Amino acid sequence: MLGAIAGDIIGSVHEFSRNSDASFPLFVERSCPTDDSLLTWAVAETILKGERDYKPRIVGMVAYYEKHGQNAPLPAAFGSGFSSWVYGGARGERDSYGNGSAMRVSPVAWAFDDLADVLEHAALTARPSHAHPEGIKGAQAVAAATWTARKTRNPAAVRAIAENFYGPLPDLEVIRKTHTYNETCQGCVPECLAIAVGTPDFESAVRFAASVRGDADTLAAITGSVSQALWGLPKGIRDQSLGIAAQCYPGLERTIAEFEARFGGY
Repeated sequence: MLGAIAGDIIGSVHEFSRNSDASFPLFVERSCPTDDSLLTWAVAETILKGERDYKPRIVGMVAYYEKHGQNAPLPAAFGSGFSSWVYGGARGERDSYGNGSAMRVSPVAWAFDDLADVLEHAALTARPSHAHPEGIKGAQAVAAATWTARKTRNPAAVRAIAENFYGPLPDLEVIRKTHTYNETCQGCVPECLAIAVGTPDFESAVRFAASVRGDADTLAAITGSVSQALWGLPKGIRDQSLGIAAQCYPGLERTIAEFEARFGGY
């Protein structure tokens, strides 16, 4: 779970910058959680409460942000379609294939031991706002890859399960040369999975994800979800991410601690 949040924080200042430099400072004064972290928090809280309906907390996080967002140096930047759906009463299921379903799903991969349960809950987290088949597929692919990573610590096994969803993953050189800003699952998730299995550690993975001129915070959050499960989170990144989370959104760090105490993920 913290891998997604750390990736989001690291990528936050690069979200609309079209950054192509992987040597950037990991944390700067404005680094902060965005909507990716807040919605990951909503998923984790739902799991901790033993509930299956993820919609109330996902929807409610927009109101939470309106009350507490002044502590963060950057706006949470909820997607316009998602925000319109929430402000319109969040009626029914929203038929979106945006990458929002993939960036918030990581807690599911730690909370459930059976892959069938992981896939079921990944779909449940996606369906309220990302009910399009590609939206659900993106959430399930990231959850399955993260689950496989924590079970095996084997990049080849993670690649194999990722390719069950998307076919052969793109080469990192191709991603570096050709990726453009894209907020869809199908335009982001295969690249993030390729980065996670093609880099040797968490820092390398999020640096790569946040430097391909794309949706940097979300790419780094998705990549960080899988990479944490593969390689673990360096202590320096962990400590700084927790400190920033606590400063911007008090209570988020307590949920992370409770979640890790119950399900692992340190």
